[in-house]
Amino acid sequence: MKSVPINTALWVCLLLAACAGTPDHFYTLNTLPDTGQLPQSTPTTPMRLNVMLPSLVDRSELVLTTSKNGILILDHERWAAPLSDQVAQTLARDIEQRRGDLLIGDGRFDQAASPPVSLRIDIIRISAQRNGEASIDAHWRIVDASSGVDRLGSGSFTVSMNGGGYAAVAQAYSQLLSELAEKLAADIRRR
Repeated sequence: MKSVPINTALWVCLLLAACAGTPDHFYTLNTLPDTGQLPQSTPTTPMRLNVMLPSLVDRSELVLTTSKNGILILDHERWAAPLSDQVAQTLARDIEQRRGDLLIGDGRFDQAASPPVSLRIDIIRISAQRNGEASIDAHWRIVDASSGVDRLGSGSFTVSMNGGGYAAVAQAYSQLLSELAEKLAADIRRR
């Protein structure tokens, strides 16, 4: 029987120890404010929502900004689901919470009886600095096929992140999306 050289065995042990030493942590976005209640009115207007995120942050790992041109990708701090999906779902619930007349779905959403309103949001920048600020810059377009309304809008939002570790990033992004939803809910005209 051949014996494994000590150097090779040592490297294998060190590699296994390094892999097992750091557990992954997962984060989600939340609807804010979290009232735990559904809107009181019955939705009357279907809306199709399409959200685009910059590919730099649309990844499973958390990405923090370290300087004007620097980023930090955190391998063991991850989103529980694709960030683009979480942003779209959180925004949809945030808007529905503010506007009980809307029923929001994604690109597959359609109702033949009433052409849906279409809302396209391009998030130009979403960033967070540890123990600093988180911010979001977005452009949007609201198209209501039945009334011929086609409006453009944009906004920038910033919140402070103090403490809370990496969970503060998820909390800050949730707060930013809540502020964006507030602006969008006011921008979408009632039918």
